Amino acid sequence: MIIANWKMNGNRAQVIEWLDCLQKYLTLSEQSECIFCPPLIYMDIAQEQISLNKMKITLGSQNLDYDSKHPKTGGIDASMLNDLGCKSVIIGHSERRLYFSENNSILSKKLVSASKNNIDIVFCIGETEAEKDKGLCHEVLREQLKALSGLQIKKLFIAYEPVWAIGTGKIPSMKYIEEIHHFIKDELKCSHYYNSDRPVLYGGSVNFDNASEISNLDSVNGLLVGGASLNPRNFSDIVKKIGQNNIWKIY
Repeated sequence: MIIANWKMNGNRAQVIEWLDCLQKYLTLSEQSECIFCPPLIYMDIAQEQISLNKMKITLGSQNLDYDSKHPKTGGIDASMLNDLGCKSVIIGHSERRLYFSENNSILSKKLVSASKNNIDIVFCIGETEAEKDKGLCHEVLREQLKALSGLQIKKLFIAYEPVWAIGTGKIPSMKYIEEIHHFIKDELKCSHYYNSDRPVLYGGSVNFDNASEISNLDSVNGLLVGGASLNPRNFSDIVKKIGQNNIWKIY
């Protein structure tokens, strides 16, 4: 799985151009490995283009609001995402945790809402540089994973995104990524009662130059791509490069 997370970037014309480029450069099989998460306001036009061109790429959302019983101005709930043809949602991104004060209580409610509406969940976790330097990475990730406690979510993917690597150009060593991904999988099985491995993706300054090396790690089951996903040819090249290495792990 490779996820294109546009964050707060792009416009209507760029969404259409991006999808047209992927339709041209990626096979249907390659498209089926991709999730496109444009800004919420452009999800409708994105789904129209995907359907019109009979593409296999999956439409994803960058966020959702959990409480449909008490509607919030500007909010969007899981049923609305379903209505748009959205199949996946990112929950727990570090920017949402930091700037919107989303704690485990809020994230758990979002997880339940998405799961009840059969939307695949990409749950993000990651430590800051200060926490890493203090040797607190495992403790921080373990605490963040507690948002999953008591929940049996069938369609769950974990995205490990060290906060200090997001948009900075810094990349952890391959040994570090491998060790953390194994820790996450073990922690899920030990503490959250999942009997089998859950896919764990890596995110944080992923680009064409490092995507292949990261994806070749046994414990890495996909990538969450930020800024490097905005250029459609660049994103297509990343997908093709990984596909040529035949490293997809299917769950």
